[in-house]
Amino acid sequence: MNMKLKIWLAISVCCLGFYVTRAQDGKIIEKQRMILSDTTVAKITKADAELALALKKIEFYRITYVSDSLKIKGFIAKPIGVGKFPAIISNRGGSGEFGKWNEIGIGFFLGKLASWGYVVVASQYRGNDGSEGQDEIGGKDLNDVLSLVNTLTEIDNADTSRIGIEGASRGGMMTYLALKESCRFKAAVVLAGSANAFTHLISRPDFEENVYAKYIPEYYDNKEKELKARSAVFWADKMCKTTPTLIMHGSSDWRVTASESLELAQELYKYKHPLRFMLFEGADHRLSGFRSDYFSQMKNFFAYYLKENNELPNMELHGR
Repeated sequence: MNMKLKIWLAISVCCLGFYVTRAQDGKIIEKQRMILSDTTVAKITKADAELALALKKIEFYRITYVSDSLKIKGFIAKPIGVGKFPAIISNRGGSGEFGKWNEIGIGFFLGKLASWGYVVVASQYRGNDGSEGQDEIGGKDLNDVLSLVNTLTEIDNADTSRIGIEGASRGGMMTYLALKESCRFKAAVVLAGSANAFTHLISRPDFEENVYAKYIPEYYDNKEKELKARSAVFWADKMCKTTPTLIMHGSSDWRVTASESLELAQELYKYKHPLRFMLFEGADHRLSGFRSDYFSQMKNFFAYYLKENNELPNMELHGR
């Protein structure tokens, strides 16, 4: 066998292995029905009696799916019923085990989205809650989000032609990153999303040692590069312009200052990205005191683009 043939065969094997691996992304390898505990149901009933009743028509599942050959933990919440439902990928906040999906969050938040008539999927991200790999807060773990697009194809009543995506805080950053990599999403909603890591370090210097250096590989050797890679303000022009986006933020948020969303909004408007921006006066990171407004805005935005399939807005200057 001559050298050229050996090289060709080696490259072919590598490429085949790559495509086989990528083809597995999103594949569900474990699926278990999840029944909310009486304690969780009682808490949800106290907070939102209407939602508690709606949850009787929602199915929850714990899943393990494949992403970059890793086994990743995730969840499904979906309506019980015939026919196809549009889908939403929900991105959790926090880093590592902090902020991971727990039963109350799954029941209340994923359940609420599902009660609006959506198939909802969510990831714990690699390295967390028994998932393989290492969380990089916006590094290779982005693939754990993008792989969920394929996961939806395995859910019988998910309409994969109508997929939305949402996230809060770190989950907002993951949503921005997803919009940079893909135009599969017909609508996006972000709450208090991290959009400028440099600004974040000024307001929260503890983040450098406790989060960035802890989770980002070789952080101190590539600090500027890695922080820019996680800061949407530097690549707003790369975010998919066919994905209308709703950004909401509280003006008194100390965890992620509103200035990050304001700066990103200015950049997105500059590039005529279809954007709706809302700043809630005096609200904190979770929009406490404005939660009903928050859910109402999210529900209406997703309905407008995912269910009603409305056209994109005209972002050019116009009118009388």
